[in-house]
Amino acid sequence: MILLLLKGKFLYGENYELRKGTLVIEDGIIKGFTNEHDKDVIEFKGLIIPPLINAHTHIADNSIKDIGINKTLDELVKPPNGLKHRYLAECNDNMLVEGMKLGLEDMKEHGIKFFCDFRENGVKGINLLKTALKSYDYPKAIILGRPTKVDKKEVEEILEISDGLGLSGANEFENDELKLIFRVFKRFKEKDDKKLFAIHAAEHEGALKYSLNKYGMTEIERLTYLGVKPDFIVHGTHLTNNDLELLKENNIPVVACVRANLSFNVGMPKLNELNENLLVGIGTDNFMANSPSIFKEMDFIYKLYHIEPKDILRMATINNAKILKLENVGLIEEGFKAIFTFIKPTNAILFSKNIVASVVTRCEKGDVVDFRLI
Repeated sequence: MILLLLKGKFLYGENYELRKGTLVIEDGIIKGFTNEHDKDVIEFKGLIIPPLINAHTHIADNSIKDIGINKTLDELVKPPNGLKHRYLAECNDNMLVEGMKLGLEDMKEHGIKFFCDFRENGVKGINLLKTALKSYDYPKAIILGRPTKVDKKEVEEILEISDGLGLSGANEFENDELKLIFRVFKRFKEKDDKKLFAIHAAEHEGALKYSLNKYGMTEIERLTYLGVKPDFIVHGTHLTNNDLELLKENNIPVVACVRANLSFNVGMPKLNELNENLLVGIGTDNFMANSPSIFKEMDFIYKLYHIEPKDILRMATINNAKILKLENVGLIEEGFKAIFTFIKPTNAILFSKNIVASVVTRCEKGDVVDFRLI
């Protein structure tokens, strides 16, 4: 048994109560607070918060930062000939891996402990990210692969080596193609319930109009009609009222990427309404156009929507953990894994009268330290 005693100030539980004390950690699991130990204690002088999680990235895009400023979203990212895909095709493997490593370092410096990457380019894309990850214990990756074509064998190969599938959008596939991909996925999910099926949906008005014109249904309506039930959708910028009801009925969460939506000039999700009705997480989307900072994302959301800071911090921690099926991760509470983000005692938090609001609206990369328990 490995016993650790961590002394400090903690944002404890789902209500982020500020608690001072000594936390007992046994074999990596939080057991609770104690007043009985004063020796062999590891002390941290700043603030200890639950692990920050980024629920949506495209990390390979770090090698092609800021291409296509003021281009439309379709011009930039629509497969297979969007500007992004043409630029990435010109990058050799070493450049892509180096870009991913720099992206991982950036997330680490921002206190991000887990991230979910929609990894394009089939099996090769997944393996390139795994190569980059070899140098890092954190952040840990949830890798959702994407087939280069609708091919049963390739989908199976991707599911063998990844955490699931992350598709571009329903409009990229015909009905029989979507059903084929989801049928293969369900076979793997029966063997491993942690496998994830996620998809971009309602990201921009053009996608909504295209789906209505071609299929007579929104993307969410079409997925429901086909029996294709994602574990979560990404964006939801242009959800209709009926889309929201369908997501609620089917218990499908949304991962919002507000800064990316505005960077691509596609509008803003109705985040207050989503937060009242669904499990909502947050991500930062393309490294190409956006930094991976969850601190920036939280601050941006507060200033745009004035959602309660505790709700915003939940989006970045426990909500993202639930969406990504990370067991016993996302809170500082008995039974949860002792994985934390450590905030230094900087001006961002000192003299704060609302510590959660200070974390959400003031903390930045320089306020984080890579504090090691062992």
